[in-house]
Amino acid sequence: MANSNDDFDGIDISGPWGGVRIGPGGGRRSWEDMDSDGDAEYRRIRRSVRNKLDFYRHAAMYGLVVGFLLIIDWLFGNSWWVQWVAGIWGIFVVLQFFTTFISPNVWGKDVEERMVRNELSKRRGRAIIVDDPDAEEPPPPSV
Repeated sequence: MANSNDDFDGIDISGPWGGVRIGPGGGRRSWEDMDSDGDAEYRRIRRSVRNKLDFYRHAAMYGLVVGFLLIIDWLFGNSWWVQWVAGIWGIFVVLQFFTTFISPNVWGKDVEERMVRNELSKRRGRAIIVDDPDAEEPPPPSV
């Protein structure tokens, strides 16, 4: 239900079945309208920050709910069924951590652009790897 160009600021619960939105959204001016003027880099950074905040919320909710269920299980039962909830939900938290923090550094857009620059420089006969794309390139070696 969420869209990358969407400025909804409430709670968005979505899945393959559809979704539900709770809270304000759409009627206010967004930071994008105020600051970015349609800047693609700003939108990419904002999306990254939202993904990180979503992970932090998810991890906090995981800790609270599993802690609450652990207390209920400890007080009223001895079967320790809470381990199944914690384990299965924990897998999803780990997957979200991977896609939020690890994946962009392994095969994100910046990595792709750096690999394309390196491949182009190899094909042009120069094997120069420059981390800073704005840095001046040294002259070709004389033969």
